[in-house]
Amino acid sequence: MISSKDYKQQRKQSLTDNILTTREVAAYLRLTVTTVYNMAASGELPGFKIGKSWRFDRGEVMGRIAAATRRAKTAD
Repeated sequence: MISSKDYKQQRKQSLTDNILTTREVAAYLRLTVTTVYNMAASGELPGFKIGKSWRFDRGEVMGRIAAATRRAKTAD
């Protein structure tokens, strides 16, 4: 059986694993940080701001990549 403390720690880790920083998204997509900022500000890349910092949901970023891949395949 898992203790309450361990459960809370695992849950917190799970939540933070799904949130990416601008630098993490830029590294993953092989873009500059400025490009990620611009894409997020224009709505081209789904993200949200916490204070002055952008954050991105890993699932939404992956969904955006999948959608772009599908569009590219149908354009060929």
